[in-house]
Amino acid sequence: MGEELLQIGILKELRPEFVAVCQREPSSYSGHPFIVEVGIAYGGEIPRKNDFMLYRFANRIPLLYDEASDVSWKAIKSINWRRYKVTSEMPIAIITHICSTKVPYKTVGKEFISDRPEVSREILNGLREAGRQLKRFLSKQEYIEKERKRLTVFSKYLPKIAQFSTELAEKEKPPDIEKLLRSVKTLEEGD
Repeated sequence: MGEELLQIGILKELRPEFVAVCQREPSSYSGHPFIVEVGIAYGGEIPRKNDFMLYRFANRIPLLYDEASDVSWKAIKSINWRRYKVTSEMPIAIITHICSTKVPYKTVGKEFISDRPEVSREILNGLREAGRQLKRFLSKQEYIEKERKRLTVFSKYLPKIAQFSTELAEKEKPPDIEKLLRSVKTLEEGD
């Protein structure tokens, strides 16, 4: 599909707050080439669950059954998500897509993909790469929230401090605190 189309599809269907998409370099197992694409969507209209939502595709066809037996689910469970500031209660959806001339299905029913080491490694590396992008986003959100709280405290007490310091210095005009208050207002509005 490609990173761009995968990202557009995720944004259209899930309406998340953040999307990280990764397309791995082509690889092969037993002489059969394959490409792995991974996407992680966070927030927005994704429902909160006790576990991650997993959407699996093989050659653009959704895999609907036996999710727990799939190689994607095993790769997701093997990652230490705390390293990426992610908990299973967060509204997160993970999308995996494997494109190959011969998809390594485990059964004749083509319900899930077998645990081939090469495929598992590529899915794991794709999840890690997308997870690092998500971690950067979550760290930035955490920093903005921390600054917003800090500046809210400043905006509450700064006028009083300016008034008292004016009286202590025996001046008539208080110092200009508007620049700091404007920055507080900007962060509170989310700009």
